[in-house]
Amino acid sequence: MRRPSLMLLLAALLLLPVALVVRAAEVVDQSGRPVAIPSRVERVAAIPIPIASMIMAVDGGAGRLVGMNGASRADFELGLLGRMFPEAARIPAQVAGEGFVPNVEALAASKADVVFQWGDRGDDIVRPIRAIGLPVITLRYGDSALAAGWLRLVGAALGRADRGEDLASWFETRSAAIGERARAIPSAQRPRVLYLQRARSGLRAAGKGTSMDGDIRLAGGVNVAAGVPGFAQVDVEQLLAWNPQIVLLNNFEPGLAPADVYRNPRLQGLAAVRERRIYSYPHGGFRWDPPSQETPLAQEWLFSLFHPQRSEPGIRQRITDAYRMIYGYHLSDRDTDDLLKLTANGGSAHYRALFGAGSVR
Repeated sequence: MRRPSLMLLLAALLLLPVALVVRAAEVVDQSGRPVAIPSRVERVAAIPIPIASMIMAVDGGAGRLVGMNGASRADFELGLLGRMFPEAARIPAQVAGEGFVPNVEALAASKADVVFQWGDRGDDIVRPIRAIGLPVITLRYGDSALAAGWLRLVGAALGRADRGEDLASWFETRSAAIGERARAIPSAQRPRVLYLQRARSGLRAAGKGTSMDGDIRLAGGVNVAAGVPGFAQVDVEQLLAWNPQIVLLNNFEPGLAPADVYRNPRLQGLAAVRERRIYSYPHGGFRWDPPSQETPLAQEWLFSLFHPQRSEPGIRQRITDAYRMIYGYHLSDRDTDDLLKLTANGGSAHYRALFGAGSVR
């Protein structure tokens, strides 16, 4: 009996139903919804701001990222993402507008195999994506611990579940270790801390239920704004009444630095001003104030600021090691200085001793 030729076999395969050739995998997103995704994902769009850099971390590059939020540009221009993945600066950034409303025309043009979107801001920003036939993996925002789940979902979507799990496990282990160290600190030794999500165009503080509130508590601080829900507008009188010992500044107002607070005549009564304990959050592959793949590093940074005498030596080396593991990138001393905003923060108490090159803490 003659065996069928290679050409006949190929022709027969082409006639098989598509479902037998390209099978869909399934993940359960953070809304609890099963999502069928192609077994081969070549094109991914990320509407939540942290997910663009997270995809690069999980995948080792930006080759499959075909669309991202315009706000992700800040990570190239003000953070380190542009140094680590310069080619990614050309990725289209029009897939969403204000309020994460999807740009369905841009998403359709991207021919994305999978789209990431927030799932806890109403179905109005999810339904239009499904309506054009694109699988949507939704994420929840809140406590920083949720970001470990983002890593697992990104890994699963990219067919790199093991890599996603490795990063998520590192995240959870490091975060838990910092929390354990902080729990041993007596309440009387925990500083009063305030995070200002806005400091120029009005004052907005991070209250109960925000990721910043959770990180402050995990790192051994007391959030003075814990009595207000979410991000709340406050006035100078409220800040003076809270009288925080430490003020943390956001990465959402470009160029904002401790000097802006130190020279504000209305804030001279704050303990944080008198004691020179105003600090701007670092900005690495992503901003360190919201949740991301770098959150455990941010939590250790907070612990060191809150409890400088309890900080562990070698934090710069741990940051370097983490960047090699997360991004496959070796930080230079200049990179590390820029990431930690050593120039802007260097005039604040303890900062150069804790985080400068050759620091002993």
